[in-house]
Amino acid sequence: MVRLANILQILAVVVFLAAPYGLPLMGVSGGRLAVENRPVAPVPPLAEALDAPGRYGPALAAHVRDAAPFRDHLIRANNRLRLALFGESPVPGVIVGRDDWLYYNLEHALDDYLNVVPLSERDMQEMVRVQVGRRDWLAARGIAYLIMFAPNKERVYPEHLPPGLHPLRPDSRLSQIIPRLRAAGLDVLDLRQAVIAGKTAGRTYMKTDTHWNGYGGLLGASALVAALSGRFPALEPLDPAGYELAVTDRPGGDLSEMLLLPDLRREPDVSARPRGAALARAAAPGDYPDPADHPERERAAYETDRKDWPRAVFFHDSFARAMQTHAAERFSRSVFLWTHALVPFVIEKERPDVVVLEVVERYVFALLVDRSN
Repeated sequence: MVRLANILQILAVVVFLAAPYGLPLMGVSGGRLAVENRPVAPVPPLAEALDAPGRYGPALAAHVRDAAPFRDHLIRANNRLRLALFGESPVPGVIVGRDDWLYYNLEHALDDYLNVVPLSERDMQEMVRVQVGRRDWLAARGIAYLIMFAPNKERVYPEHLPPGLHPLRPDSRLSQIIPRLRAAGLDVLDLRQAVIAGKTAGRTYMKTDTHWNGYGGLLGASALVAALSGRFPALEPLDPAGYELAVTDRPGGDLSEMLLLPDLRREPDVSARPRGAALARAAAPGDYPDPADHPERERAAYETDRKDWPRAVFFHDSFARAMQTHAAERFSRSVFLWTHALVPFVIEKERPDVVVLEVVERYVFALLVDRSN
């Protein structure tokens, strides 16, 4: 009897391990789901097994892991089970908050919220040096320079974080560096207050994504135009009251994708639509290489018929995406380039009146990025 039980246990294990490979042979699809936003690890060349066996083994193992039948199905099942039973994130990069909110936990985003990694004096001195150098280089060409900081999601919506998570120090890294930049005569736009105040009219960040939504981007663009109006008097205000907010159901954002559950953890996305006709239209990019050189980070250019409004070049990260169509409404020409580096050949080609550096709070070290060649 004992022997029979042992045999049945072994058979159960064999069936469990073989099922992912056997079911496709019976016509049951076990392919990858369109939920993991990355390519499958390729099969390494066989010649590499002889030339570089130390690299071939791990590469082959990576391919086998990625190509295993039902891989995504099993991961999704595990993620759903852990979320349902324990309410915990199965992925280190995602924090499960309250009220169906998800938060980012890579790139020191949580440490940034907790204020546990302050900037050193040396870092701040170097950031000021780099940014003053940029400003002076642009000023010598008659171009204004503005640095704008988009806040982290945790900074705007701490009320949906898991209980017990609170800043351990009063000053964030932004609170450290912004006074130093301003003391050096740099123009700085801190969007924390504007975006937090805008919460009374609508949700400004996505629940299932690290980024702000279209309404949050509109608030950022409105504050940007207001900040530039002193230098460019012809600029007209970009009033959020001239927009209506719309909520659209769509697959979840990047945090849902990290859980492989964008179809289940969906996003009630808030967008801002102008009540009248839009002024900005897509325009041809400049005759120069795109500094980002990345298929998902392509530059964008817009133009309006208002030639009395300034020309602008934006160097930015992913947060500018939800802001750019709104900001473009107040420039004669605006070009958005996904890089934090100042690119001189772009400046020479575009001849802008103002250059804007957009940086999300957790990327504050982007202030150390100097000019590129």
